[in-house]
Amino acid sequence: MRRTPKSIDAETASCPIRSMFSRKKGRPSNAMAGDVEERILDAATAMFLQDGFGGASLERIAEAAGAGKATLYSRYSGKEALFSEVVKRNCERSLRLVFEAPHSAALAQRLVSVTQTLATRLLSDEVIGLIRMVVADAPRFPSLAKLTSDAGRSRAIEAVATMIAEHSGRTLDAHARAASKRHSRTLATQLLDAIISPMLMRALMGENLDDVRGDIRSHVKQTIAIFVAANALDAFL
Repeated sequence: MRRTPKSIDAETASCPIRSMFSRKKGRPSNAMAGDVEERILDAATAMFLQDGFGGASLERIAEAAGAGKATLYSRYSGKEALFSEVVKRNCERSLRLVFEAPHSAALAQRLVSVTQTLATRLLSDEVIGLIRMVVADAPRFPSLAKLTSDAGRSRAIEAVATMIAEHSGRTLDAHARAASKRHSRTLATQLLDAIISPMLMRALMGENLDDVRGDIRSHVKQTIAIFVAANALDAFL
């Protein structure tokens, strides 16, 4: 008996991720006409969220993205490298939102705006899903935690530290500039740990995300007020 070939629709229906990214013959749709790297990262994000780090494969990601395996392997040396780029892209999107936030003449007001925007992005369904995946897969893939920290948290700290150090606009000699950079990095680390960490913990422990997001504004303002009261920002005013 002759086997009836599966239709493209039947094939994609069996794989939700593939149906999101796969191409049909002929002229590509507007959604698929974008940059191949964006398609790969979109497909990788969806597959990591659905299958976890261990369950995702580069071959299936390439197929879901409508890209050849050679194309994917020419860009990423392995699954960890691809996951690192997924995290970096999320971080870059977060930081872009941060620095699109309205600037204020007062450093404290600017920090409220910046950290509130950053917290909102980090508490998105996608970012929380990726963090949960890292936590779940960490026993089998211990390098994921460091990779996530290097690609995400460290970049956020450096960006906020740079904003703090450059806020006053003063001209400093090399020694004073180096000291200011160290001080601003310490301050940025303490600020983000005080603001972001407790909210992430609440989200990861299963608290309703809408409730956590609803507390962002008050939590940020109260935390920044503590730093202001302790004169922690004075060196950059």
